[in-house]
Amino acid sequence: MTGLDHGMLNLPLQSRYGRGGIDAAIVRHLEQQRRAENAEHKALLKAVREREASRVRLTREDCEGARFVRDQFGWHKVVRISAKSVTVATEYSWTDRLPFAKVLEVRS
Repeated sequence: MTGLDHGMLNLPLQSRYGRGGIDAAIVRHLEQQRRAENAEHKALLKAVREREASRVRLTREDCEGARFVRDQFGWHKVVRISAKSVTVATEYSWTDRLPFAKVLEVRS
């Protein structure tokens, strides 16, 4: 009976698991790929932080008279404006409070 050929799995153990073996090459490749993805993720986070730091911050005076405000989730109807936040209506039976730092845009 002849042995089945399963490609690289039929290699001798030393050439498969050893320092220059296929499994070691796979591990090296995966580690390199993980490092590249990690660097890309860090660069993306840095860009988001820089964009957030340069964003214009709205104050209570900016929100006075506004009928709608926008946050990261979309537009909301203004119910009340207090000293530190904007209270907005939800599609449910309650209201949500948005601090001025979270308000991205205002419409009258």
